[in-house]
Order: sequence, then C-alpha cells, then structure tokens
Amino acid sequence: MNRSIIAFISTSLIISAFWGCNSLSEKEIEYRQSFESGKVAYHTRCANCHKPNGEGMGTLYPPLSHSDYLKTHLQQLPCIIFSGLKGPISVNGSNYNWEMPANKTIDEIEMSAILTYVQSRWGYKKEAVSYEEARKDINACVAGISRQESGVRR
Repeated sequence: MNRSIIAFISTSLIISAFWGCNSLSEKEIEYRQSFESGKVAYHTRCANCHKPNGEGMGTLYPPLSHSDYLKTHLQQLPCIIFSGLKGPISVNGSNYNWEMPANKTIDEIEMSAILTYVQSRWGYKKEAVSYEEARKDINACVAGISRQESGVRR
C-alpha cells in the first residue's frame, strides 16, 4: 500500500481519537487530517533541506518560515514541489542558487497534504487543499502550466 495512504489513514485515526470528531465540523476534521498527514510528508520529503522548523540550511537551502518568496509564490508551490526549481532566487534578501529536486512521484494525496501543511504553517493560508485541487495542480505541472505562470522556472 502506498506510504502516503498509510500515513493519511494512521493520522486520521489518531486525530479522530484525540479530538473527538463529534465536536468538530467536517471541514475542520478534513483540515486537521490533511495538516497532520502533510506534517509527516513534509518531514519525509522536505525537512532534510528546509529543516523541520522551516528555517532552511544556511546559504544552501532557503527558509520557508517567514519567507517573502513563499508568500509571493504560494500559487506556484504545487509546481515547485512537483517540478523542482532551478536558478537563482532571492528569499528575504538572501540569494540561493542550489537546485531543488523534482518530486515527480508525488500523488494527489501526498501533494494535498504537503500543500495544506506548508501553506498553513508558513504561508498563512489555513485551509485544506483537496485531492481534486492537488490532482489538477499536478496535471497542470505535467502540462507545463502553473496556477500562475510568473516566477516558476524549470
């Protein structure tokens, strides 16, 4: 079974037991499940370079925490995650030119969870990203189109 599905199911059960689903709205339960699954996926796929706290790694990997780049490129985040990023970027006045590898094996379940986690934790957008939206984003990236073309380099 796909590890992202296993992580999602496990996290869902933990959240359900911990928060008592009866007192939460369906939308809030969906958000919390996606956030917790995204946290696991982020720590598996992203934290090695961006660090668990999102502070980045010196001059090699940019921070996600308090990142002006993330705030202004939130619409491109799905394609950045899926297709990677090459070329210099400026984050909070510092320049970075280390290639971010593509994550072409990511599916819509894991993408939706990572997007929910990163956007909620550091992008100031606290809502779950649906599987359908993540699938559309991945398909658009495969076709070479992002939600908003500016700023994405491959």
